[in-house]
Amino acid sequence: MKYLKSLTLKMCVIAAALLLASPAVAVNSNGRGTKVKTVYQDTDPSATNYLKIRRALVGPGCTVNSVGDGVKVASGLKNLQNLCNDNLDDYASFPALVDATVAASPVVSIKDNKHYYAKGTEAGFTICTNSDAGILKVDVSTLYGIKFFKDGEAVSDVVAVKTGQNITGLGLSLLTIPGSSMVTKSFVAEAPADFDEVQLYRMGVKANVGEVLNIKYAFVGKAREYTISYNEGNGIKNYEKDYNRKTITLSGDEKLYDDDLTNSVLNNIGSVDVRATPTDDQEVFPAGTEIGFKYKIKDALNLGVGAYTKITLYSKDYKTDLLGIKHDIETENHTVNVGVLNLGVIKDKEDAEVVIKSTKPFSKAKLTFGGFNIELGATKVNYAFVRMAPDLATHHCAIEATASQNVCGCENEYQLQHSDKVSNITWSIVSQPADSNISLDAQTGMVKNIYVPGDYTFKATAADSCTETTTIHYAPYYNSAEHGVTLLVNNKNEADKYALSDKKGGSLIQIFGDTQNANAILTSDLTDFAYTNPGVEIATNMGIVGVKSVDGSNLAKNVATDHAMKVGFVVSSKATGLTADALKLYNIQLLKKGKKVYGDATTHWNGISAGLIGSEKTEKGRLSIDVPAGTDFDEIVLYSSGLLGVDLDKLNVYYAYVSDETMENAANNALYGAEVVSVDNTDASIDLANTKIVSVATIGSGLTNISNLIDNDMNTYMTFPLGVDLNGAAVMVNVGKIVNQQQNAGKATEEEQSKQGQKIVLATNQLTLGLGVDLIKVLKVTTFLDDVKQEELTDWKVLGADVIGTGGKGYVSLVTKEPFNKLKIEQINPVKAANTLQIGGIALTSDINEDGTSTDCPEEFLVLDEDETLDDNRSLTKATMVFHRTFTTGKWNSLILPVDMTADQVKAAFGADAKIARFNRLKDNWIYFSPVEPDADGNMLKANIPYIINPTKQPTAVNRTYNVGGENTKHINGFVYTVTGIAYEDLTATRQHEDKEFTTGMTHYGSYENPTVVPADSYILHRSGDMVHTAVEHPSIKSYRTWLRETTPSGETLQMRVEQNDGPSTGIKVIEETAKNANAVYNVNGMRMNSNNTDNLPKGVYIINNKKVVIK
Repeated sequence: MKYLKSLTLKMCVIAAALLLASPAVAVNSNGRGTKVKTVYQDTDPSATNYLKIRRALVGPGCTVNSVGDGVKVASGLKNLQNLCNDNLDDYASFPALVDATVAASPVVSIKDNKHYYAKGTEAGFTICTNSDAGILKVDVSTLYGIKFFKDGEAVSDVVAVKTGQNITGLGLSLLTIPGSSMVTKSFVAEAPADFDEVQLYRMGVKANVGEVLNIKYAFVGKAREYTISYNEGNGIKNYEKDYNRKTITLSGDEKLYDDDLTNSVLNNIGSVDVRATPTDDQEVFPAGTEIGFKYKIKDALNLGVGAYTKITLYSKDYKTDLLGIKHDIETENHTVNVGVLNLGVIKDKEDAEVVIKSTKPFSKAKLTFGGFNIELGATKVNYAFVRMAPDLATHHCAIEATASQNVCGCENEYQLQHSDKVSNITWSIVSQPADSNISLDAQTGMVKNIYVPGDYTFKATAADSCTETTTIHYAPYYNSAEHGVTLLVNNKNEADKYALSDKKGGSLIQIFGDTQNANAILTSDLTDFAYTNPGVEIATNMGIVGVKSVDGSNLAKNVATDHAMKVGFVVSSKATGLTADALKLYNIQLLKKGKKVYGDATTHWNGISAGLIGSEKTEKGRLSIDVPAGTDFDEIVLYSSGLLGVDLDKLNVYYAYVSDETMENAANNALYGAEVVSVDNTDASIDLANTKIVSVATIGSGLTNISNLIDNDMNTYMTFPLGVDLNGAAVMVNVGKIVNQQQNAGKATEEEQSKQGQKIVLATNQLTLGLGVDLIKVLKVTTFLDDVKQEELTDWKVLGADVIGTGGKGYVSLVTKEPFNKLKIEQINPVKAANTLQIGGIALTSDINEDGTSTDCPEEFLVLDEDETLDDNRSLTKATMVFHRTFTTGKWNSLILPVDMTADQVKAAFGADAKIARFNRLKDNWIYFSPVEPDADGNMLKANIPYIINPTKQPTAVNRTYNVGGENTKHINGFVYTVTGIAYEDLTATRQHEDKEFTTGMTHYGSYENPTVVPADSYILHRSGDMVHTAVEHPSIKSYRTWLRETTPSGETLQMRVEQNDGPSTGIKVIEETAKNANAVYNVNGMRMNSNNTDNLPKGVYIINNKKVVIK
């Protein structure tokens, strides 16, 4: 479904808060980022995506999605963060039930935001409790169930659980927690459909009323277990194969490890053991492996008060005493008390098991019985077994690399950063623009020699091979035309295409007569505006300002006729004026030859930016209407729909535009270019330790669908409770990256720093709550850097609104200043009645100026245009040079520039293989040029020196207005070469220069004047790459070109040669020009045309008898 697509006329203001990025996950016009989740299964080892081992749903990609049991709670929830952290040994405690009024109620759900799991896959929860807990002594299928979800929708009813089965076949699966009387138990259910979320339900409340439930983690997949035996089905050879181990041999009590699992060893001496000896010099079993023994015991009911078993683990290595006798090296031991032993016995079968979890790698295990009242001979041990530790569903990468951000072209170095908590980070270059040759210190992250605008992506790799990427958007520029947006403004140096609407031509328009500076909406200066005078009322259905095409053509002619459009105006007003409720005061009408063809009232608001006009705070945005495909109109008019109030009587209108609705751009997508804070994009996670989940009967069970906040999809919502009795619900998000770590933050002024901070954007389906309470008055966001509070933010701005009123979807934003890696959303002002807020996600974005440049820092432009004379009298240190000069790529061209350039800058501007040469001498009728090489400091091109250049880079086409200081602008519609880091001093006093160092036989001249007069008997490089010996004066040569003249005219035919340092010289053909006559015709480049008959010439400007003639 295309976002906001409708054949009904709608009015909207579309945001242009842009981070000109190619983020790993960008928000499209549907409000969704890219989300690909692989489906895993545990039923078919031969199929793809097979889970070879049980997977614990922990790590930053997994989160508690909802908490709630539907009944009163007697005590608080504790340590919820333990459910999804990397530690599989800690747990969260859930409140005890105080009554039994509900037959089935949800406890908690865990969602994997990165993976799906197939139908038939086992899933469940691992709990831990005291050995005397009632839950361990009854049929758990009557107590608990599991419900499965996919993408927030239930795909099953509650499925009764079974105790996790294990290799012994006893169904006990009890694991002793060392140093305590607690044991672990697993509840398992089989999924009836694909899923990504599991929810634990209490079923039989009477069986465990008053009993606290401790949950360690949720999991998917079968437990992987092996007997330490030669059994062919599940023995040590299977372990070797599955874990790619070399041969492992077993020793000890032979009946304990042979291939018959029914064999047993009589426990006559109180202990039995088995050793696994590796041949690859690694311990056989890793730390975290569960190790147990299956045994039989006759008098299970009379173990005795002091009965226990002890499991001792040993290394693969031995220690040798002074007598040369080898002894095992113990690594650890754990004792299991009588209470747990009783639970580990199937009384009617005399079968029993005991299991502990290792904390260190091991290769041998010994079982010892102690304190038994029964005879040792009555105890038989069948075999030992291991249960492998679960994999983690996602891994927490603690690098926290700098978040992707805009970097000003005024900087040529950038410091990549990461969390101080992680050391030994190695940086590498993933991608950079063509012809860029940056240097990167892999250890420090310092990037130098950044000169080419574009995206630079870097990867940080930690010692554990964990990686993160970050992208800097260097000297970003948003080209409206390339993104399907036509600005209805007149460009300099071009005939006017647009005019103001008026009352002529039979038009039905009544234009408001007091709109001031109306012509400003037609200029290419996008910061200038028309405005209405304060205190003047505008009548209903009165045109405020409008634009029409000069020739009557369709204003949407640059949009495909079969595409829907958005057509509108960029406006601003007082910050208190353009609110969601005020938009009903405006509408837009489309006309053709003075007759209305389309129009309707406003129902949307999307903002561009907030700022100051003079001392007045303003909010700026796009008012637009959705227009069906094929609509033909030559005029667009902004109308008032009602009398403007006192806060709305000053309206500023900047320009009109037409947008192709099928293209991703700022006009169609309020979050165009924004970076999503999500699991996939920034390694985001929910900080459950600092998230406050409340449960209030009047509004349900508090925070729900928490994972939707970080799932890349702005159309799936987290429910955030609001109400006077909540005492402040809150959710804390680990962004996963450090935001606002600008390379120039230390030297920025407070004003500059406020511009550099990225915006935090919340997507919500409610801008106004049900009781007329504004969202922006209810929420606060607090940012943190490594748990240190940075800012408390409440100055919300409405960034986007699709539908105004209750339930209306929109975007609100806050501007940040300080660096942060966490943010907390919380209620600050009480709401009189219970309510909930839906939040779809979080994004980071930066403003882009109306001319398409970043607001993150003031970029200075030096615009050198071959069609104009150099007139810039500023002094610049780190400017972006925009050079409009026609070159023939791959040929020698003349060049003179008023700036110095390093070799890296020459490559960045003109191509990695570009060559420069300088006149050296005239000898034996040959004009010699010598190649220019960089000096010891890397400098290559000097200001005011004439050169010839062979560029290898194709220039970039632009149609853009550049700010060149103060109110001054220059517009370029053509091809340009761009490079940053340029220093410039005012050279307007002398615009013609010559090479005074090399003057043997000739002098090389260059000029910054347009037109430049090149005298006869000069040598000029033609666009073909040949040298032309002029026979007449050329009065119309463009600027930034050079020519040569003999010191004393020889009358000889000269040749030109470019010497090479590493190969043969390159010869250049010299063409003799025919003498000019009065009727000869020349183009504006000074080249003579083949015909003197103007009737045969194409349209254009020509020079005839030293005069410009326009042929139409």
